[in-house]
Amino acid sequence: MPPRVHITSDDPEEFDETVIQHLKDEGFDVTYLPYKGDPKHITAYGQAAAICLDVAIKPMPHLCTLVAYYPTKIPSPKTKFPPHLNVQVHLAADQGFAPAFNSYIYQDVQPGFAEHDLDEYDKVAASLAWTRTLGALRKGFKVDVNLEEVWEKHVALEFMAKDAEATMRTMVDEPYVNHIPTLTGGIGYKDLFRFYRDFFIPNNPPTMKIKLVSRTSGIDRVVDEMVISFRHTQQVPWMLPDVPPTNKEVSVALVSVVCIRGGKLYHEHIYWDQASVLVQIGLLDPKLVPNNMKQKGLKRLPVYGAETAQKVLDEESHPSNELLSSWGTANRS
Repeated sequence: MPPRVHITSDDPEEFDETVIQHLKDEGFDVTYLPYKGDPKHITAYGQAAAICLDVAIKPMPHLCTLVAYYPTKIPSPKTKFPPHLNVQVHLAADQGFAPAFNSYIYQDVQPGFAEHDLDEYDKVAASLAWTRTLGALRKGFKVDVNLEEVWEKHVALEFMAKDAEATMRTMVDEPYVNHIPTLTGGIGYKDLFRFYRDFFIPNNPPTMKIKLVSRTSGIDRVVDEMVISFRHTQQVPWMLPDVPPTNKEVSVALVSVVCIRGGKLYHEHIYWDQASVLVQIGLLDPKLVPNNMKQKGLKRLPVYGAETAQKVLDEESHPSNELLSSWGTANRS
């Protein structure tokens, strides 16, 4: 039997279908029960959450996890719940609660921030709360998910098989990819498939190498720290859009943050130091300082080329703080 999750809230008829579907995608058997005084559920919202927290102080043998979203009140901040019960509470900062038990406070949002069908919905806070909730549920049910396997399959189809259609099948119906420095990628299946097929997959230089430096697997994310290197022998649309080949060697540190939902890729955020890339291909000269800044004593732009990637691979490859003119004369204690 799949792990069973009950949702309750003040809504007498229906609850946010997106949240319910996300839980189903993760393999949970989900039931929505409008709050009518029965607190024996696992994820609660609003007034229902407040009542559930009160009742859960007493042992409830069949309840392993209780997640409460913006309860209208909380028990005493020093309340201790049964040791077998995993409790997690999500609060808007203006609610003014500060419980000693496990809780998270979200700034600049209102109660309702985690429900897609409410005006109070806040995408960033909802996403952060969802990750924490999913972690609490998996912990309570002792569910282990191999996110690396999902990510590795996607990477193999993207870089080795070079199959855009197969790559897209590893993703949710409406995914997105955002290469942050250049705003390249795509939102939704149609645009992202076109980007992979026509721009990304066929245009990576044959000399491109990817060296994984570190990997962090979280609840619903895989974060890769890597060094990308290649000779710029052709246009690279995702990193250097419309820049003609320079035949220069490029080596740059890159971080990929991949979100996985229901065993498929939901989105990917990719970060790198674009200034370092531009220095290496000759589009940015650190010595070209604007006159107004020269007059203020600036001698070079605070950027480096391949040194940044080299220092990721070996922290002793280059000395630190050479851009700080006072570093050598500063008092050291």
